[in-house]
Amino acid sequence: MSIGSLGQVKSVSQINAEIRHLLDSEFRFVRVRGEISTVRQPFSGHTYFILKDHQSQLPAVLFKNQRRWLAGELKEGQQVVCDGRISVYEPRGQYQLIVDTIDFDGTGQLRILFDQLKQKLKEEGLFDQEHKVALPPEINHVVVVTSPTGAAVHDFISVCTSRRAALSIQILPVRVQGQGAADEICRAIETAHSLSPDVIVLCRGGGSIEDLWSYNEEIVARTIYEATIPLVTGIGHETDFTIADFCADLRCATPTAAAELITTDPLANEEKTAYYFSRLLRSITLVLDAYEVRLNRMADMLSTFDKAFSHHTFAVEHLFTKLHNSMAMTIEQKRSHFSNLHSLLLHLAPDTAIIRHQDRLTFLSKRLLEKTDRFVQARQARLEQSAAVLDTLSPLKTLARGYGIVSKKLPTSNDSGNIITSTSQVAESEEVEVKLHKGAMDCRVVRKKT
Repeated sequence: MSIGSLGQVKSVSQINAEIRHLLDSEFRFVRVRGEISTVRQPFSGHTYFILKDHQSQLPAVLFKNQRRWLAGELKEGQQVVCDGRISVYEPRGQYQLIVDTIDFDGTGQLRILFDQLKQKLKEEGLFDQEHKVALPPEINHVVVVTSPTGAAVHDFISVCTSRRAALSIQILPVRVQGQGAADEICRAIETAHSLSPDVIVLCRGGGSIEDLWSYNEEIVARTIYEATIPLVTGIGHETDFTIADFCADLRCATPTAAAELITTDPLANEEKTAYYFSRLLRSITLVLDAYEVRLNRMADMLSTFDKAFSHHTFAVEHLFTKLHNSMAMTIEQKRSHFSNLHSLLLHLAPDTAIIRHQDRLTFLSKRLLEKTDRFVQARQARLEQSAAVLDTLSPLKTLARGYGIVSKKLPTSNDSGNIITSTSQVAESEEVEVKLHKGAMDCRVVRKKT
């Protein structure tokens, strides 16, 4: 076989581009079920993970602007259904699932239906506060629409019995979940009007969104809206909200809370506070829902840009990572160089040299003072020794012992030449001067002795 028969030779980039175009056209929308594994989120804010089953795995990416639509955080081992498309990141030749939405345990579609119906009814005014009916000051007769075998009805009756035994309670049994439950709830509300109670209560225990779905049906919402008797809901747990709660005149967090509300004076200060707080919370919720709808619309508009820029996003992320690492390395090098220059500057700084010389000057001054002091002391000692010797050899000392100095009485400038040390230097009858220790005497030589 010749080389020419193999067809046109293409580059790697061309092959990857053709594969991407093929996948973009053939897998524009797919739903994939699998288990989440190896979740990571780099500096870009995008979330990368592996979607796997018992036989194979599929790389997936969720862009950061899509993360706000998640009902929860992505965790290892979660079973999910991902909506998105298959594409190829050409620089690496890697195909992956670009995720638009993630359905946790299959509840994502129900949440979409819930939000759509909620927005629809809100725009029609079914949640407006002016349509709400206030509870009567005194409540003596209550009709409860609930399952006769559930824990909710037992909790409700127990609370009412312990707080107010004279209250009349009628139970209208219905199915609270499953097919046909919504129709039974609507018929029970209509039947309750014929019994003329003071309050109608819809209650049931908590559960998943599927378990509570009967209270999210449009037929139930409209029946509650058309009710002329005050209707209170106590559905699920404190964090559970249903469409019925928004249409009801008053929403209580649980069946027990509903029982506590209707068995006390609603005009009492504490209960009035709770009542108005609940209404305030509902109003705030409605306002936030309106903003949420606006944000959803804007997000839907922005999400259309993902397809156009998704491939460039990967390249930008790769370059961003390289830039970040390069900048970090450069900053570290500059920091090290600066540290070295700083150390050198400190060593060569004038103030450092001045301090060093001042320390040496102080040391030398101290040594000079010490040597000067020793020198003075040595000289003083020698002076004292010389003075003692001089004092010992002084003529005055000799004179003090009774000796005298005899000299001629001749006018001369050299007194030492007048000192008489021998009898041969004087003649008899010659006058001489005798110096004593104290004073002097003039004497005459009477006789010389040899």
